Amino acid sequence: MIEYVIAENPDDRIIQKAIQELKAGNVIAFPTDTTWVLAASPHSKPGVEKLYRIKGMDRKKHLSLICDSISMASTYAQISNETFRLIRRLLPGPYTFIFEPTKNLPRIIESYRRDRQIGIRIPESKLAQRIVEFFESPLLATSLSYSMLIEGTDRSDIYDPSSEEIYSYMVENAFMGKVEMVIDPGDIVMKGQSTIIDFSDSNVPNIVRKGAGSVIPFGGQAD
Repeated sequence: MIEYVIAENPDDRIIQKAIQELKAGNVIAFPTDTTWVLAASPHSKPGVEKLYRIKGMDRKKHLSLICDSISMASTYAQISNETFRLIRRLLPGPYTFIFEPTKNLPRIIESYRRDRQIGIRIPESKLAQRIVEFFESPLLATSLSYSMLIEGTDRSDIYDPSSEEIYSYMVENAFMGKVEMVIDPGDIVMKGQSTIIDFSDSNVPNIVRKGAGSVIPFGGQAD
């Protein structure tokens, strides 16, 4: 089901409906500042399993936690004072930071702690921030791609490969009966893939992927 909201002022009633779905172990979909994502509660075993199953991913592949602040992120990730000073002026923004986890990770994703890595996103999206704020917990999330949504379809009349833009109806069609709620904030500009910076090795930044966020603060070169 598609629910429509205003990007900068999402309806609290719809946000509450999303929270109910998450607490019930269901998966929701919505756009962030970079891409559309599927999200579930990291505290719900059915939700986490469903998220992996929908995406067709191996449980050994880790997903990211969407947080609404560095303060929330620090509950689940070991963020040094030096790293905090480096990233605080860049957030919220189009970055995924990888840290060594704390002992506070939900038991359902405790394998992340064994592997000593957890991805953290703090997106510049009022919708994402509001959902996390109301949920009072991070969301476990995975990004969606245009190719994933049109796989196995032949709908050149409604899908435009030249733009590769993702719309809510495409998400609903691709995951009918699998995703309980699709939240559509209307026309928003998404920046593309997030830049991934790995701090899990001695808090020294390692540029894993160049994306929408500048890598210059981490010793990288401008394109």
